[in-house]
Parts: sequence; C-alpha cells; structure tokens
Amino acid sequence: MKKIIFFILIWILTAVQLFAVEHLALISVSTDFLKDGDTVTVTVFPYAGRLAYFKSSFTVPAKGNCFTLEIPVYDKPQFILIRFNKPEKPDIGPLILFPGDDLQVSIQTGKINFNGQSAQRFYVQQQLEAVSAGFRNQFRIIYAPDALAMSFARIDSCAAICLRLLERRKGDIGESAFTLLRNDRIAEAITTKLGYVTYACLHKAEQVQHDYIAAFRKYAKPFNGYPTFVAVDSSDKPTSKFAVELIYQQYLVDSCILARRKFNLHDCYVYESRNFKGEMRQQLLTELFMLKRNSPELSLTDIDGALGYVSNPGFRKVLEKMRELNTVGGMAPEFILRDDNNKEVKLSDLRGKLVVLDFWFTGCGACKALAPALYTLEKKYAGHPVVFLSVSIDKSREHWLATLKTNQYTSPLAVKLYTEGRGDQHPVIRDFDVHGYPTIIILDRKGRFCPKPELNEQGLSEMIDRFL
Repeated sequence: MKKIIFFILIWILTAVQLFAVEHLALISVSTDFLKDGDTVTVTVFPYAGRLAYFKSSFTVPAKGNCFTLEIPVYDKPQFILIRFNKPEKPDIGPLILFPGDDLQVSIQTGKINFNGQSAQRFYVQQQLEAVSAGFRNQFRIIYAPDALAMSFARIDSCAAICLRLLERRKGDIGESAFTLLRNDRIAEAITTKLGYVTYACLHKAEQVQHDYIAAFRKYAKPFNGYPTFVAVDSSDKPTSKFAVELIYQQYLVDSCILARRKFNLHDCYVYESRNFKGEMRQQLLTELFMLKRNSPELSLTDIDGALGYVSNPGFRKVLEKMRELNTVGGMAPEFILRDDNNKEVKLSDLRGKLVVLDFWFTGCGACKALAPALYTLEKKYAGHPVVFLSVSIDKSREHWLATLKTNQYTSPLAVKLYTEGRGDQHPVIRDFDVHGYPTIIILDRKGRFCPKPELNEQGLSEMIDRFL
C-alpha cells in the first residue's frame, strides 16, 4: 500500500512539473546582412490596435548572420514584429503566431523565405498584406460624399480578393488559421468603412454630415454573398484583431453620426459595459479609456466602474494609473530632463509656478496644429508665474534640435526638454501615462494635477486662469 501511495505521489509531482513547464516558440532568422555585434528587436503583442501597448520587447544579439530567440506562448495567437534596426532593411511583420507555431525565416538578396511546418501560414499572411498594400498604394482615399460609393467598392474588392485567396489556401494553413484570417479580412473592411464615415463626419458642419449620411445609407451595404461576421464568440471573446475597433466605430456611426448626437464618453462607457461581457468587455473598456485618457469628459466614477468589470492584471494597472493621474489635486511625479542647452531641469524646482507640460514629437500633425495656440498663450502669460515645458520624444537629439529651429512644434518662449533618445520608453512618459500626442498636462503652483483642459486656446487659457 505504501509503495502504491509513493508511486501516486511521484506521478502527481511529475504531472505538476510537466504542467508547469513553460511552452516556448522558437524565432530563428538568418540573413545575408547581419553580423556579430548587430542587435535585433523582437516585439510580441498579445493584442492589436491600441491594446498593442501591452507588449514585450526583446533585444537579441546577432551571432554571425543569424539570431535565435525563444518566447513564451499561450493558448491564443500573438503578433510578432521583428526590427533589424537598420534604416535600409524592412521589418518582418507584424505576423500572427498561432499556438504551436515556430517562426523560421531566411532573407537573401531582399527576399523573405519562411521555413518549417508553419511556413504556409506566414506566406499566406504575407500575401494578404501584399494585396492590401497594393490597394492602398494604387487607390488614394478621397473624402467626399460622391466618392463614398467608389471608396467602399474598392474596400470590398480588396476584401473579396483576400477571401478568395484564403479559400484557395485553406488546406495549407488549417481551419483555425483560416477562420481567424478570414474574420480579420471581413472585420478590417467593415472597420475601414465605418472609420471613413466617422473621419468624414465627426466635428463637421451639419450639411456636410447630411450629405455623407445620405451617401452612407445608400451605399453602405455589407458584403453580399460573403460570410456573416460576428465580432464576439460564444465565450465573449473577440473573433478578430479588429473586433474592438469595429464595435467602437459602429457605436460612433450608429449612436452619434446617424443619431445626430455629439459623442459623450459616459454614454459610450455605459453602452460597452452593458452590451458586452467577459474578455470582450474588458478589452473594450480598457481601449476606450486609453483612447480618451486626455479627455476632459473622463470620469473617475466611470473608471471605478470599469475596474469593477476588469480582472486582467495589465488592464487594471493601466486603469488604476489613469485614475491616479486624473485625480485632481494629486501630486505629479518628479522628473529631471535636460534642455536644448544640455542643462538639467527639475520639476520640483518650478514650485510656485503653474506648469504646462506639452508632450510631442517631430512629424505629429496634431502637435504641429496645436503649437500656434500654445505660442499665443506663452506670449499672453509672459511675466506671470506660468512656465511652458515642451517635452519631445524624438529618438535623435540632432533631429530634435533641427526641429526646434523651425519653431513649428514649439517656440522660443517654451522650456524645451528632451527624453534622452529613449522616446516613449523614458520613465517620464510612463510616469505621466502619456500614450497619445500631443498630451497637455497642467500642474498647479504646488505641483498638483489640474483637471484635463480642452485642447484649444480658449480651453487652455481658462484652465490656466482658474489655477493661476
């Protein structure tokens, strides 16, 4: 009896150890351009869209002309992006890595070859992207009511070609890959159409909206003859990497544009929290608040409500940080950055002055558009206890300094600070929860957070006057 018990215990311990073994996927790449001393960046994304913020990055040294990396894998697909950190060498991906797949790649004279038993799944993804890129390059998007039908027809044509390709290659890639890639093509097309309408209509004059709505009602028929797309499966999980964005865009079209109502963050939160459950609801609410984290409409009550639905540790961490930084009166975290003269600037040394933080980067259209309003305010409050800190996330100091000379993103009146070439990985970006640009944060004269302002001259001026 004791022997039987002993063997049962050994069996249980062995089973536990086997179960605890971490499953790994092998990333193996050989090229004709890598050499010893080069580094490659491999980024793994569990989610797409704005939730790609939740990622893991690995810096891998090359050994000769190749590199290998083992990454943890889970029971659902992940997205893989490989960057060679060489300007003339294109990235690989993002590619979907299905459970059980390894990624084996060889690159010779610019041609990418996939190897191993998973090769066909990667080749098909590459072919699908080539079709989509071909349409993007050939057909320029025209935003006009009378161009909507033509634009939608091209979106449908691209999706149709992709779906036929998938049908032909279904036997090569397997049922689960076929289903997910098919869902992605359909969801991408629907989301693109909805995004076209929201971009064309939101914040536009009433007559412009009326013309687009008329065209949309006439031409926005779904894929006749194509499989019906359902964004959520029976387990309340998204069926596509575009599902979360599709639902949000659908809300904007149905509940705002077609209903002739302004977007209201609380109403959107209520819609998503009441109409969805499980993982889908967690992703929707987290992405919604990440998107609107700089909105004056952001409510701590709604964030608390979302935390009641969200159990994912990563999502909770983001929401809790957002709550902390949106608590009016909370102390801002300390930082030290260098200015354009390489002099250290410490935030706490500015106590007694109201601080306006402007986070931006070269090439950001919205940052450039906001700059004239900031310059007007800088002149208006010159001589007052107000300091404007212009914080750039540019990767190259030389590029940043050259941009400063143009005065297109900042002005001579602002204190110009740099994140040491670390971009959005600098601690100040994480500490202040910056995920979109421009981000404006106002601190009162004691270094405490003020409410989020409207991003225009009037809204910023009103907030400065209120706390000055």
